[in-house]
Amino acid sequence: MSKSKNTLLALEAALERIKQGKPKRITTHRKLSVRAVEEEANLGNGSGYYYPDFVEKVKQTKAEIAACKGEIVQPEIQNVRTKLKEQKRIKDNFKAKYEAERKKLALFAAAQHHLNDKMLQSLARIDELEYENAELKEELAKIKRSQVVSLK
Repeated sequence: MSKSKNTLLALEAALERIKQGKPKRITTHRKLSVRAVEEEANLGNGSGYYYPDFVEKVKQTKAEIAACKGEIVQPEIQNVRTKLKEQKRIKDNFKAKYEAERKKLALFAAAQHHLNDKMLQSLARIDELEYENAELKEELAKIKRSQVVSLK
């Protein structure tokens, strides 16, 4: 078999693998083109264009896939879309939880500040009452001393 025939067989085998959605060297979601088939066949750039019938076959296959609305590639796109939706849902869920926790933290901080303020007010009131109590004790002692009568 000549080198030309081997190249054409490699190109057609690569095209068939791409049509089945099971390429070995390129990604499954890549658009079908002569260059994609060349890469799948592990051939050089432009080697497929030496075979005009093959180029026409690639164009025809591409049109068939477009007519089928991409059913061959569609499952891969659906998987990617499903994963994207799941990631977006998880991200939104985390955002909602994060916002809820931030609100809780703000409420806790406000409550802590309020309690701290009340504690400082209470401590100031305690100081005032202790001072007043000490004054009243002194006054009581003076009154008791003044009422002491000598027994002579």
